[in-house]
This record gives sequence, C-alpha cells and structure tokens, in this order.
Amino acid sequence: MRGGTCAGAGLAVVSAVSFGLSGPFAKALIGAGWSANAALLVRLGGAAVVLGAVLALTRPGVLAALRRDSAVLLLYGALAVAGVQGTFFNAVRYLPVPIALLLVHTSPILVVVWVWLVRHRRPSRLTVLGGVIALAGLSLVVQVWSGGALDWRGVLWGLGSSVCSAAYFLLADRTGSTTPPLVLAGVGMVVGTVLALLAGLAGVLPVELPTRGHAVTLAGVDVGWPFATAFLVLVTTVLAYLTGIAAVRRIGASQAAMIGLLELVSAGIGAWLLLGEVPTGVQCAGGALLLAGIALTQRRPRAAAGRLAEGERVSPRAER
Repeated sequence: MRGGTCAGAGLAVVSAVSFGLSGPFAKALIGAGWSANAALLVRLGGAAVVLGAVLALTRPGVLAALRRDSAVLLLYGALAVAGVQGTFFNAVRYLPVPIALLLVHTSPILVVVWVWLVRHRRPSRLTVLGGVIALAGLSLVVQVWSGGALDWRGVLWGLGSSVCSAAYFLLADRTGSTTPPLVLAGVGMVVGTVLALLAGLAGVLPVELPTRGHAVTLAGVDVGWPFATAFLVLVTTVLAYLTGIAAVRRIGASQAAMIGLLELVSAGIGAWLLLGEVPTGVQCAGGALLLAGIALTQRRPRAAAGRLAEGERVSPRAER
C-alpha cells in the first residue's frame, strides 16, 4: 500500500471514529437536561465558526460556489446538515446510540430506490441482494415482531434521519464535481445553524437548557458541559469533517465510505463504555446483516470499475 493510500486510510479511520462519538456525547448532554435542539445548535454553531475561519483563510471559491449552486447549498444545509443531525439527536433521546445510527445508515437503500424509480437506472442484482439483506437486518434491529421492543418515536426519528441522509447523497452528487467539499461543509453548517436557531425561536424544536447544574455523565464521571460541548464541536464535527475530506481526496469516496462504516463500531463501543448501552444479541446480528447489505449495495460491478457508482461521491457519515 502506497504512502498516500496509507495516510488516506488512516485519516478515514480517524474521521469514522470521531463521527461515531457524536451520539454518546450528545446523549450525555440530553440526559443532563439539554434539549436535542440545544445540543444541535451548539454543535452546528461551533462548527460553523471554526469552518468559517478555515474558509476565510483558504478561500476555496466560496463566492463562486454560492453563485453557481446556491439553491443546492441551501437544501444541503437544511436536509443534509440540520435535518440529519436534528433527527439523529432526537432519535438518541429514545433509542440506544448504535440502534439510532444503524437506522440512519439505511440511507443507501433509499438512494438506490430513488435512482431506480426517478432516474430510471436499474440497480444490479448484487445491489438488490444487498438491499434485501439490509432490510432483513433492519427488521432484526427494530424487532418488528415485538411492538414494545423499541420506542417507535425513536424509530421514526431515526428513519427520518435516514431520509435526510439519502438527500445528502443525492445533493452531494449534484455539487461534488463543482463545489469544493470544504465549501459544502462550511456553508452547510452556517445554513444548518440558522435553521436550528429559527426552529428554536418558533418553538418547533425548542432550545432548552438545564436551570440547575445537572451532571453531564460519561463513564460514570461528570465531565461538565464545557468539555462535552467542546468535544462535540471540535472532535466529532470539525476534526471528523476535515479528516474525512482529506481521506476522500487521497483514497476516493468509495473506499472512504467503506472505512466510514467503522463509525458504527466506534458508536457501539463508545455507547457501551461511556453510557453503558449494550444492544441485544439479536440486534447485534441484525446490525451485522445491515452492514453487510449496505456494503453490497455500494459494490461496483466490474464493467463500471472505471467510474463512480451512483451516490458514491461522498461518505454517508459526513452528515452527522
């Protein structure tokens, strides 16, 4: 493996692990009395400030991208940033973090269906097989045969996050060749922050903070909200985005997306060590099937080895 490929793979691992820790830290804040939208606003706002400073220093064609892709950038910020993260944070209010994240990662299946029905591009047999396997795994994760297995409010929020994540794939596919990834991330954070603030002011998703000093507990220790919010912004958002972008540039989106599935492993280990959440054996088996199915849906047939498959421009983790 060449040095650049090794470095790219390492950056992709760092990105996946960083993204995976967002759920446990957000859930710790929510458990301390923060509303999901308050945690979302802090994460997006903090990341918008940092990425905005990076954009101001590097100036990678922001104004040109705004003129050329303004409508898509607005939709990206609304759906792929505020939508995905807002619904995911609400999902972890009711579900274990790994289960909520598994629901989000069903988005590639929705992309395949959209491309099939709307763009009239018939998926390969391998993709269809992967979708069937993933749906079987999802049924085990959700435990559809048991009405009380999971809180359906969390399931609906998680599936809503999957829909927004699928929109991320499709929107990024439209802008990927013209808009620099850093511009996409930075502008998306700003738009997402504004929308989260408006939703809070309108009372749709209220911004609620604890009136007293509630403990933000991770691994049985009160880490305090300043540390938790700083970690959420700097590590699980800024570091995750920047290393993810660098990884895609070195090893390509397809390989980065596969390595990005380590986010689920990171989230599972983090939820276990930091929150004491342990999925059941059936849910673990379902998660393994779901991951295997998603991996199959992202495999390219040999005839298409020279070009990117539909929806493969960017990794699905880049929206959390």
